[in-house]
Amino acid sequence: MLFGYMSSRERLLTTMGLEEPDRVPVSPLLHVQFPSSFLGIDLRDLASPFATCPVWKAELETCKRLKMDAMVDGAYDAVQAKFPLPFLHTAASYLVLPTGVEIKVDVLKEEDGRTWFRRDFVTPKGALETECVVPRGDQAWEKKPLISNPWEDLGRLRCVLSGKVSLEGYERVREAVGNMGVAKVMTHLPLNFWMGYRDTAGTRSIVELYREPDLVREYLRLYMEMWIMPLVESCSDHSIDVMWLDGTYMGYLNDKMFQGLALPELRTITKRANFPVIFFMSGGPCSRFLKEVRDSGIACIEGLDPPPGGDVILSEVKGDIGDNVCLKGNLDTVLLETESPSSVERMACRCISSAADGGGYILSAVDQPTPKTPSDNMAALVDAGRKNGKYR
Repeated sequence: MLFGYMSSRERLLTTMGLEEPDRVPVSPLLHVQFPSSFLGIDLRDLASPFATCPVWKAELETCKRLKMDAMVDGAYDAVQAKFPLPFLHTAASYLVLPTGVEIKVDVLKEEDGRTWFRRDFVTPKGALETECVVPRGDQAWEKKPLISNPWEDLGRLRCVLSGKVSLEGYERVREAVGNMGVAKVMTHLPLNFWMGYRDTAGTRSIVELYREPDLVREYLRLYMEMWIMPLVESCSDHSIDVMWLDGTYMGYLNDKMFQGLALPELRTITKRANFPVIFFMSGGPCSRFLKEVRDSGIACIEGLDPPPGGDVILSEVKGDIGDNVCLKGNLDTVLLETESPSSVERMACRCISSAADGGGYILSAVDQPTPKTPSDNMAALVDAGRKNGKYR
């Protein structure tokens, strides 16, 4: 057990190492939505082709003002000004495009407070074309998916991913964050990439898991071999703080799909990584996968939706797997927006009492707080962690 004051960086790394810090870290998944409203930054300046403010700066400033333990995006540039949201997630900032590949962004029209635009990846094998809309005061929403003609687009995606990985920008973020917290390399699990980029409605990609498994596996293999593993190797060389893997859609899979299309990649990534890996699981019933995720070597599981949106009972999960993996989340994001500060404090205290014993718990909402989340509620979350999360 560790006594005395710790920096936010020490507190987070100690907790992910399954030791007791001085107190429970308070580190919500901020990203773009809440920092936008809290700091008065238009969402299009954080999450669109017109972005001017890097996400990490907005996250870090929000953490400073609310006295949170910062866990910020490690992409230095306003990466969403170039790449579709999220494509390779913000780790796309580390991809140096190869010769012969360029990104073109063209505004198509402006009407009714919306800006429509195209963002094309021009490659020697043809263009990957996307079409998006940015409503006034909002972020970009994809209307035409990155992958429209799967067999043809496979070669085009291969061209894009043949670039090199450079973590120079990450190092600049980590230096700026210092002891205020840690910097994350954020990207997708291969299956999550497929499910998010085959179609914008999220239906076709699921259907093709059943009808065209060979096609899906070819995309997963390409993404894993040409993007994930080079990124993991570079992250290991730089001894990054932590990698964050997006697994948002896992709750929609059946057991066979998860075990065959997601779990092997998780095991491969953690085996090759010399840094902690956070696996984000949100959306649907995910508790059936948690023991397998723990056994894959993941350092931390984030999200953990409680009922009714999910099926995670935090105290039960803590008892089942909490000795072997750090847990982060479980506070209902909707209730964080709609309830009173006193209610938020009670919910936070329940999370702490359910999972903080012995270390290995980070207080957080399930997903990123919405722009409508009151600042007083976020302050109540921090206060609850400070008052009730101390280890003795």
